[in-house]
Amino acid sequence: MGLKAYERFLGALYGTAIGDALGMPTTFLSREEIKKRYGFVDSFLEPPADSAVHSGLKPGTYTDDTELTFALARAIIRAKKVDPHIVAEELIRWADENRAPEKNIIGPSTRKAILLLKGGTPAESSGKEGTTNGCAMKISVVGLFDHSKSFETLFKDVVSACMPTHNTSIAVSGAIAIAASVKLTFEGFSPERIVEQALVQAERAGKLMNGASVAERIREALKIEGKDDQEYLDKLYDFLKEPAGALTEDAVPAAMSIFLRAKGDFRRSVLLACNLGGDSDTIGAMTGAIAGSYSGFASIPKEWIRTIDMRSKTNIRKLAKDLLNVSGS
Repeated sequence: MGLKAYERFLGALYGTAIGDALGMPTTFLSREEIKKRYGFVDSFLEPPADSAVHSGLKPGTYTDDTELTFALARAIIRAKKVDPHIVAEELIRWADENRAPEKNIIGPSTRKAILLLKGGTPAESSGKEGTTNGCAMKISVVGLFDHSKSFETLFKDVVSACMPTHNTSIAVSGAIAIAASVKLTFEGFSPERIVEQALVQAERAGKLMNGASVAERIREALKIEGKDDQEYLDKLYDFLKEPAGALTEDAVPAAMSIFLRAKGDFRRSVLLACNLGGDSDTIGAMTGAIAGSYSGFASIPKEWIRTIDMRSKTNIRKLAKDLLNVSGS
């Protein structure tokens, strides 16, 4: 008998937060810097005092990747569908509560979109230049919401979720790859089948958007191997175009490659992600969402769950239950 839907919803939401929090200290560090500073990260740590984005955060603290995932979930719960205007409202609410545009806690596309939205630009236009990974990082909840629906519905909902901040073919194709991966975990497929089918959806999304897709980059990342995990991570890091950036075409392929390398094992997946470097909190959040949904809530170390519960401002169990209820399952 397969996992119950609630176990996958919980696994994905906690997986997002845990992968994000584990990757928080290593964000935008190189592979060599991670090895020099930490050796191999296998627990929640403080970020370096000189961190450009996360200095001062406590171990086990998640970042905007998880905060905006939860904000998107709240938008879906409010509307009982993926409505770009409600998504924009929840984004602005979160930004105001956290003074996000004034701080260095969000990506460039999301910051620009927030300022446009607050200035009166409609959600249909505010994300037309968003190409970074700010939609893919939070899109797992759409994969959960649409887990029993068609891929046509999933595509429409991903576009609606991305529209206010990242309404471009690159961003949407990356987001559909992550959302499809989460959705496919409910089918009982192997990790190999999941990434194979998610790749098909990313390719299709690029065609439907009449633009570029991350599909070829995903295909390249899935071929990366190594005699051990350290060699694999070295090769995957070399694959990144802009490790100090926040590119959809880096983070999404890396997350899917790591999920495949770890064969869906939750602990191994998130530890590989946080030791990669580059945009490791975002890669950790994506990888954690997929692996958490695949392996289920029970697969997640209890001490990690306790830490997240202690740090979180959100009742994650209630959020998972509310999202499940509006999904129609």
